[in-house]
Amino acid sequence: MTPLNQPERRTRLWQFTLLYLLALAVPLGASYYLFSNNSLADENARLKKELDRTHQEQTQLVARFDTLTRHLQHIDAVDQRMRVESNDLVLGKLTTSNQDYLNDIAVSLSQLRVDSAQLQIPAHRLLVRDELRDFDLFRSNRSTIDALRQQLAKSGADAQGSARLAEELGQARQQIIMLQASLSRPVPATGGGGGGGGAVALPPNSGAKQQIALLQDQVAFANADCLRQRALDKKSRSKERKQLLEQSRTAFINILQDPATDDLKQSIEKVLEPINVELGRPPRFFGLIP
Repeated sequence: MTPLNQPERRTRLWQFTLLYLLALAVPLGASYYLFSNNSLADENARLKKELDRTHQEQTQLVARFDTLTRHLQHIDAVDQRMRVESNDLVLGKLTTSNQDYLNDIAVSLSQLRVDSAQLQIPAHRLLVRDELRDFDLFRSNRSTIDALRQQLAKSGADAQGSARLAEELGQARQQIIMLQASLSRPVPATGGGGGGGGAVALPPNSGAKQQIALLQDQVAFANADCLRQRALDKKSRSKERKQLLEQSRTAFINILQDPATDDLKQSIEKVLEPINVELGRPPRFFGLIP
């Protein structure tokens, strides 16, 4: 028997077949489009290339950072030795060694800046920028530490110089006392002929007098130079520094009124030059200052 709706059934079957084939054509066409070209292979190649570049940049940065770390370790070791070392010669060598390491750090940072311009990974560029900023801060702090260390060494040298001047001052005073005592001794009387000769007082030794005058000038010079050293320890342009320099200059000028030797006069004039530059020319003092 022929079904009553056979034509409709045939039509629906063809429609279903066409829709089914159309539904299969879409994924098949997409698959053909995706897998027929090299898009996946290209993507894999790109990712592999980026990974290789990342490894290369990381290796390069690790080498730079290891070099900087070694320099920092050397500087730290030298600093520890300098804290316990008292020999000036060894301290000078250690300071030179530290400066060499700082120069090596500066060279490494310069090379790192050049390398950072060629980096293609944003994270690596950011890391290098942070490292450069930190090392610039380290170098700035290091310069401050070195300046303070030099100032401390200068203060120590000034203190030693003051102690030496005080010792020389004490020795000069002892020599003055001894010479004055020798000059005040009574001169033995010379016997006269005939009727009792009187005691004839001989004039004091002129050489001893000159030596006493020289020692007195040296004592005055030491006192004036101590004032000058104390002034140099004060802050520049401070009121205390100016007052001490004024006192020192006045003491030097007093010696110039009657210097014991020409060498002493030249030494005083040489010392007065920087004082006059800082304080200005003093008023004419008995024609001693032109």
